[in-house]
Amino acid sequence: MKDYDLAIVGRGPVGLAMAALAAQLKLKAVIIEKHRDLYALPRAGHVDHEIVRLFQSLGVAEAMLSDSYPTTEYVWVNAERKLLLEFDWGAKGISGYNSDYMQFQPVFETALGEKLSVAETVDQLLGWEAQSLTEHSDGVTLRLARTQMVPGQTRPVATDEIQTINARYIVAADGANSGIRRMLGIERDDFGFNEKWLVVDARKKRDFSLDFDCGQICDPQRPVTVLPLGKRHRRWEWALLPGETSADLENPEMAWQLLAEQNVFPEDVEIIRQLVYTFEARHARQWSKGRIFLAGDAAHTTPPFMGQGMCSGLRDAKNLAWKLDLIIRGVSEPSLLDTYERERSPHTRDWTLISLEAGKVPCTLDQEEARLRDERFRSGWMPPMPDFPKLVEGILASPETGSPTYISGTLSLQAPVEHNGQVALFDDFFPSTRFVMISTVANPASVLTQSQIESLEAIGVWFVHVGTAPGADVRDVDDAYGAYFRDNHIEVLIQRPDFYVFGAGETLAGLGALVDDLLNQLHLTTDVRHLPRAEARGKGHVNAY
Repeated sequence: MKDYDLAIVGRGPVGLAMAALAAQLKLKAVIIEKHRDLYALPRAGHVDHEIVRLFQSLGVAEAMLSDSYPTTEYVWVNAERKLLLEFDWGAKGISGYNSDYMQFQPVFETALGEKLSVAETVDQLLGWEAQSLTEHSDGVTLRLARTQMVPGQTRPVATDEIQTINARYIVAADGANSGIRRMLGIERDDFGFNEKWLVVDARKKRDFSLDFDCGQICDPQRPVTVLPLGKRHRRWEWALLPGETSADLENPEMAWQLLAEQNVFPEDVEIIRQLVYTFEARHARQWSKGRIFLAGDAAHTTPPFMGQGMCSGLRDAKNLAWKLDLIIRGVSEPSLLDTYERERSPHTRDWTLISLEAGKVPCTLDQEEARLRDERFRSGWMPPMPDFPKLVEGILASPETGSPTYISGTLSLQAPVEHNGQVALFDDFFPSTRFVMISTVANPASVLTQSQIESLEAIGVWFVHVGTAPGADVRDVDDAYGAYFRDNHIEVLIQRPDFYVFGAGETLAGLGALVDDLLNQLHLTTDVRHLPRAEARGKGHVNAY
């Protein structure tokens, strides 16, 4: 029986990312998947700048971007192709990339799989299925059954070959129909959105252009979604109408009939998937039991209309990984993991509500209701939307520190800097396995006590002075950091390992109070200063101060 720090159930995008993060953090991990091969077809098509930054941290952004389509707009039109809604997806995101991309999911999954195949601390049990689990005082025992394909079955079937493993923690990233969630008896809230749509993915045979390229056609006769999937593929989605069955729309002739209505023909594309999906909105009532945690679709499913389902799951993985690392290294108490659901659940619930409100627009099938909808849009009405999601609670600076409340919980800036004669994005020099303390005035460590510095070093920290004047640790190539700090009236900032701002100080002298607040919130084990300094992973260095 093998022992692991972490067992990850499910080898979809969230499980792959979780395993890659574990490898990066040198955690002893295993990923368990009942299938033997990666799924060769796309599910999610959209990623935003924050997720590209996550891919950058794992070394697969370049592969993903090589076959991605940076979107400039995402538009919704009515049956007459008149504009209803327009989302500006062409701006530059704060993470250092375009705000949004359409991509072909197998590209980054393959790149992550290749990383894991050579990861020294991660095992892969492919063709194995979790059958049962037993939690004990210091871990969880998982009972696994080998699987095999059986004629007439579309999914692997468990055999009588059994093995067991132990892990200190379990992450269930096994999808919307999560077996682990069912074993735990965790119920989900149903937001009442269960819409069936036909999804057709196609490989382009030749270059061609479409009058309508990216967005929603909100036609009550039949709503349609049109999307690029990177540079070589495209996706179309059609709502099922009352009286239609999945079998009706999964007939190959039906796909070509619907594509012809979009002026797309067999000489243009090769269909690689034609399947009816149910778009649902469900949210787990709790995200963990004991040492077992849900992530991705196992915890939350979101309608696709804002492209945030997979993105939300990848955020789960990043949030959970750095907290598990602190606990497994003995820096933090296990109670730190209580912040996982507190931080991620409101965030994903907000995105689900936004997606629901957005989805009501194209899913209108009643002609009169659609006419009234169009009139409301023409008069300037917009559907109600929650505030754009950010972290609203959890490990964030307390107001007593003087940190501006509007910046805590937002994504931090990443921009080009010059370091040791090379120019690259900031994280390439100072990887996001650590907290980062950034100042445009001086090295942040210069105002901290030795005790604070030693505690931060055990946790893992970069101290970085970014500026344009001589003496800075890195040069602010485009004055992006200078402008960001000036606009927010701050001199110092603490960035969490998942790219979110813990807090900021209007003056560098205020950093000490922020650090004490952070140390207090990380549930540290007694005095962490006796622990070894956190290992540096990447090109950066611990700055002299």
